[in-house]
Amino acid sequence: MRNGKLLCAALAALMLWSAGGFAAEPAGEPAYPAIGEKGLTLGESSIAYPALEEGAAEEKLRERINDRILEDGGIRDYVTRISQLISGGKLEVSWQGTTMGPVFSFAVSAEGAVSTPRRTHVWTGGNIDLRDGHEVTEEEIFRDPAEARGAMENWLEEELAPELSAHLASSALAPAPELFRMTERGIILMYPAEQLSTLSDRAGDVLVPWSVLADQLNLDEGGILSAMGVPALISPGEAGAEALRAAAAGGSLPGIPAKLGDGMQELTDRWHLLTDPDVYAMGRLFAPEGAPFQGVQLTTDYLTESWENSRVDGIRVNLGGVCGLNIGSTRAGEWRELLGEPDYSITLDEEQAEAWRTAPGVRDYYETGGHRLQLQADGEGILAGIQLSE
Repeated sequence: MRNGKLLCAALAALMLWSAGGFAAEPAGEPAYPAIGEKGLTLGESSIAYPALEEGAAEEKLRERINDRILEDGGIRDYVTRISQLISGGKLEVSWQGTTMGPVFSFAVSAEGAVSTPRRTHVWTGGNIDLRDGHEVTEEEIFRDPAEARGAMENWLEEELAPELSAHLASSALAPAPELFRMTERGIILMYPAEQLSTLSDRAGDVLVPWSVLADQLNLDEGGILSAMGVPALISPGEAGAEALRAAAAGGSLPGIPAKLGDGMQELTDRWHLLTDPDVYAMGRLFAPEGAPFQGVQLTTDYLTESWENSRVDGIRVNLGGVCGLNIGSTRAGEWRELLGEPDYSITLDEEQAEAWRTAPGVRDYYETGGHRLQLQADGEGILAGIQLSE
């Protein structure tokens, strides 16, 4: 009886408590419902999950979307579980999400006593069309889902596995899981822990860049990916260049959940670290764990041995792409045509490159919004890295 009363109270509290909405649509874009957050704390356990707030959409549509989030995220099961843990045990449920045009794509992370007293980590999530509340399917995303899955698995095993294997406790990247979400950088695959797990005993997730899947994507006009703006994220173009300028001016790079000025302690509390911090000519390098930070390093100062009070002063991308500029394929002439001639450039020889923990080549600097966007070409004039710094 006691647990039943707690469960009823938990469900009521979960539906009543909410926080403010997230980023609005860019100017000139259709206004889609804004995503807010709801949550609950019982004992040592807590749940936070995304939700449309009252008035964010027509009532029936709002209910349909929120029901879909609860179902895809397994939220009702987690509410039941934390009511059982009130006298002992801990479960922490959090979420990550991205709204791209009409599609809200999200992941729910449950860590702790998910179903038994033993600590585990589980992913849930989904991809929802905010126009009507339906679940976006692989058939809408790919021309041939089976062929696309094969292309993903080939890339995972041939390109990504050698790089990630040292950082994983179990590392069966194929077969690709059914569970996925989408971001500005690509498709994130979310694995069960028994197939892919990190050294911190969390279920693994990996990023497959949009450019890897370019031949498999359904980019037809009027399709879901076109509505999401994905064509501008695959290859260099004006739309992508404009999005990159705007994001850089605001201190961030699309698809990476960190901004210039963020506290390093807060970031590592949430994301953990893939490796121990490294040092370079101007400070420290951090590689957070998780697909959103795949191929990404964050830089900070090195004023003291302790870094808990350090803040992010740079964001480096060494894998995949940002706004259609793809590492390993985009040529310097292409980004200069889109962004204009750089404010200045420097050439890094092998010794300088080693000190900066990068590759030799030419680095172009663009000043934007008080920040510096840096695009580095290797010896062949191909994009080798992207960095935003203060």
